[in-house]
Amino acid sequence: MKHFRRVAAAAVAASALVLATGCAADSAAPADQTPASDKLAELVTAAQSEGELTFYGDANETSLQSWTQGFTEKYGITVNILRLPGSELFQRFSQEMSADQHQADVFSVADRVSMQTAVDNGWIAEYTPENAGLYPADQSEAGYFYPVQNGYFQTVAYNPTLLSADEIKMIKKDPIKAAGDPAFKGRVGVNMPQSSQQAAAFYYRYAEGDAADEYGWDALQAIADNKPLFYSSATLIQNLIAGEYAVAVALTDSLAAPQALQGAPVEFVYPKDTTGGYFAVGSVADAPHPNASKLFMEWATTPEANAAYTKITQTVPANSEVPDEREITGLDWYKAPDVANVWFDFTSDSDFLKASSADGDFLSHWNEVFGYSG
Repeated sequence: MKHFRRVAAAAVAASALVLATGCAADSAAPADQTPASDKLAELVTAAQSEGELTFYGDANETSLQSWTQGFTEKYGITVNILRLPGSELFQRFSQEMSADQHQADVFSVADRVSMQTAVDNGWIAEYTPENAGLYPADQSEAGYFYPVQNGYFQTVAYNPTLLSADEIKMIKKDPIKAAGDPAFKGRVGVNMPQSSQQAAAFYYRYAEGDAADEYGWDALQAIADNKPLFYSSATLIQNLIAGEYAVAVALTDSLAAPQALQGAPVEFVYPKDTTGGYFAVGSVADAPHPNASKLFMEWATTPEANAAYTKITQTVPANSEVPDEREITGLDWYKAPDVANVWFDFTSDSDFLKASSADGDFLSHWNEVFGYSG
């Protein structure tokens, strides 16, 4: 497997307009020389006349509301948010777009395959914001989508109020093996691999991927033997905080970190062989509010908007001009992931894609091991 290395994107280069000289009356017509500031002003006026936009996303709803409020405050344009789990969100989006019943103006999803499918089907508009070049090229598709909502990593989270010091030490030493320790029987919740491609890759890496020699299906069987409860990520974090279980497997840091900063009883560990990804965000083709959609992408790609999202979610900033000043890094229990060992490119790994496809046997095997039928 290859491993991702973040390459800082270069700053956006200014495009120089070559002005024709001479007195030839039959020269070719010049290109559009409207200053960028004038074009943005025109876009703002058109977007404000539309008055609203609808944002489809699968990130934490509270985080999305807080973040998009910045856009509303700046431009006076209401942002209506539809938040669903990734698979449900894409199913709804694809059904609406296929039926030519467009509802979304901006589409954001963690699952890269879903976004790429949307691009391939012509559902994402071709549009390049002014600050597009400030985002990592290998996590973007130029002219279509950009990782303005940063990256996120899979963790094993825990409620420290429900654990002894020795149990916390066990989790920090090896969270995957700890989740399968009999000491945690009846005290574990898991996010299912069906909830997102990244969650599937997380389990696949241990069962059949490059960590299989150390863990394999036996490690997952041990977790299953602890009779875990099954929830999608948003519910998984809520119930962990509420004390329904002490340990949560395959929970993204973008959900856990904001809760931890607010004083909720949750901490988390990055397994050494974890997976990571980036939210892909793009303007929807034939959107009901096309100008508001484009203006949102202009705003979302600015350093200011990315800094705001970073502060809200405590995720690593993707914009090359935003310094990493996250508060979470100052907490005594927090330890950053070893990015060199994070698996990012599962989206192009042929073995994983085959195993996790409808024709593969990975998901059905996981269901059998865990006794999951949802």
